[in-house]
Amino acid sequence: MLHRLARFDRPRAAATGVMQRVYDRAASGWQDGIAQLGFLAAYDHLMAQVDLARPANRVLDVGTGTGAFATAWTAHHGQPKHLTLMDISPAMLDIAAARLPYADTQANALGDKVQTPPQDVVLCAHVIEHLDDPSLALTWLFDRLTPGGTLVLAMSRPHWCTALVRWRWGNAAYTPTQATQMLRAAGLQDITPHRFPGGPPARVSCGYTARRPL
Repeated sequence: MLHRLARFDRPRAAATGVMQRVYDRAASGWQDGIAQLGFLAAYDHLMAQVDLARPANRVLDVGTGTGAFATAWTAHHGQPKHLTLMDISPAMLDIAAARLPYADTQANALGDKVQTPPQDVVLCAHVIEHLDDPSLALTWLFDRLTPGGTLVLAMSRPHWCTALVRWRWGNAAYTPTQATQMLRAAGLQDITPHRFPGGPPARVSCGYTARRPL
């Protein structure tokens, strides 16, 4: 989800509790906002390009927000046997759960000690760039995957539009080369950047797929 703030050590913008309240207040208009910016279409484009090496029975969406990333996933790959939605905002989770009623929800942040079995697929949109240590955060995501599991990621990339977003939210931005290096350092392989086709998402963001080695 666009500009989700989760905690790993310490968020860039503010304390987790403060940002939880910010996103709780924003929840009711969030889906319409990201749709108008073109992110629903961008996420749909990304999920259509994901090539799975095996069936995805367990899927975890970290920083799910209102469930946009997970909804795009299921539109292209079907309903998994187990879908878990994780976010720091209970209000966001309520909306995501209404959109994906078969999913489990967890009000946790990336970096928390969570009780989830290894996942075939981990989804994570616009969380990593809000964290003080993105390398540790990517390692946390790596650890959630089964061997051979797939990570589908969206991250902010440098652009003058991103600078405007950063002024408000305090997020970092990484070039595809930098993001690929971080994913590789976390132990992931088969890393592929996926450019979004147009509009604001193409300017401020980039999608990635990667796999945990067998």
